[in-house]
Amino acid sequence: MERPILHTVITRIASTVFNFLIALLIARHAGPSVKGEVTLLITTIWFFIFFSNILGGQVLVYLIPRNKMQLLIIPAYIWSVLVAGAGYVFLQFTPLVPAGYVSMVVVLSFLSSLLSIHYTVLLARKQISQANLLQIIPLIIQLIGVLACFYFLNIHDAGAYVYASLAGYSLTLLLSFFMIKKHIQIANIFRDLSFAELKTFSYGFPYQLTEILQLLQFRYYFYQLGLQQGSQYLGVFSIGISILETVWIIPRSVSTIHYVSTSNSTEIKNEVARTIQLIKICVALCFVILLLIAAIPSSAYSFVFGPGFMDVKHAMRFLYPGILIYCIPIVISSFYLGIGQYKRLIVAHLCGLVTMIAFSYQLIPPYVMSGAGLAATISFSVSSLLLFIYFVMDNDLGVSQFIITRADIDTAKNMVLYLKGKFKL
Repeated sequence: MERPILHTVITRIASTVFNFLIALLIARHAGPSVKGEVTLLITTIWFFIFFSNILGGQVLVYLIPRNKMQLLIIPAYIWSVLVAGAGYVFLQFTPLVPAGYVSMVVVLSFLSSLLSIHYTVLLARKQISQANLLQIIPLIIQLIGVLACFYFLNIHDAGAYVYASLAGYSLTLLLSFFMIKKHIQIANIFRDLSFAELKTFSYGFPYQLTEILQLLQFRYYFYQLGLQQGSQYLGVFSIGISILETVWIIPRSVSTIHYVSTSNSTEIKNEVARTIQLIKICVALCFVILLLIAAIPSSAYSFVFGPGFMDVKHAMRFLYPGILIYCIPIVISSFYLGIGQYKRLIVAHLCGLVTMIAFSYQLIPPYVMSGAGLAATISFSVSSLLLFIYFVMDNDLGVSQFIITRADIDTAKNMVLYLKGKFKL
C-alpha cells in the first residue's frame, strides 16, 4: 500500500508546485487584488464541482466494485449537465462572480466535473498512475496558458486564469475519454439502465453532503473576507493558505489510497489499525513541515510574490495549529468513507461549519486576515475533536494506541527515503 500512497504524494507535490507557480505568476504580475478575484472564481468553481460530484465524485469508488460501472456513468454525466444549468441561473442573480465571467465559470465547472468522473473511474479500477496523470496535465497547460496571456496576448486580469483553465481542462478531458474507454462496456448501456441501478446513487448524497460541508468549512470565510473586506486582503491571505495547505499533501494522499483500500477490504479491524498508524505518521511529518514553513521570514514573501504580499506570514500566524490538527480528520474520513458510514462525518463537518460561520462573523470584521485564520483554527479544532472521539468510541480504542512506536518511525522513514530517491534529494 505504501507505493501507491507515495506515488500519490509525488503527484500532489507536483500539483502543488504547479499551483504555486500559477499563483506566483498572478501575484507578481497582477497584484493582490486580481489574485483575490481569481481565488473567488476558483472557490465558486469548486462548489459547483462538489454539487456535480453527488453522482459523479469519489462515491463511485465505493459503488463501482459493487455495481456495473457503465450504468453509473451516464446518470453522472446527465447530473453534471443539470448542475451546470442550475449554476448558470444561480450566478445570474448573485454577486459572487462578475457578469463577464459567468458563462466561462459554468463551462469550467462542467468540464471539471466530467474530468472528476473519469478520474474516479480510474481510481476505482486502481489505475492510480493514470488517475494521477489527470491531476497534473491541466495544471501544466494552465501554467503555459497564464504565461501566454500575460506576456503574449496582453491579458492582465482574472481572464488570464480563466482562458488558461478552459484550455487545460478541455484538452485533458479529451485525453481522459481514451483512458476510461477500455474500462466501460458501452454495448446495451441504455437498455440495461434501470431505476434500480439509479437507486445505488443514494450513497452519493450523504457522501457529497460530507464533502460540501467540508468545502464550506474550508472556504466560507473566503467570501466574507473577499466580498466584505476587499479582494486585496483575500489575495494576500490566499497565498498564505496555499502555502500552509501544502502540509496536507501527505494526509490527503494517504486518505485517497486508504479510502480505496478500505472500500475493497473485508477486514475492517485491519483497516482500523492501519488508520491509527497513518494518523500518527501524518501528524508527525506535518508537524515537521509546519516548523519549516514557520521559519520562513516575512521578507521572503515580499521578495517572491511582490511588495503587496509582505503581510502573508503575519496574516496566517493563527492558522498553524488548525492546519496541524486537521490532519487527523483527513485520515479518519477515509476510513468512514470506505465503509460507507457518513453520519459521523456529516455531524463533525456541520459543527465545524457552524463554528466557522459564528467566529468569522465575530473575528473577521475587527481583525481581518488574522481573524480569518483564528476562526479557521477554532473551526478545524472542533470538527477534529468530534471525529476523533467518534473514531475512538466506535472502535473501542485506547489512548495508548496513538502513541508513536518504533514501527511507525520506520514506516515514516521509508516513505521519506522513497521520496528522496524519486526527487534525487
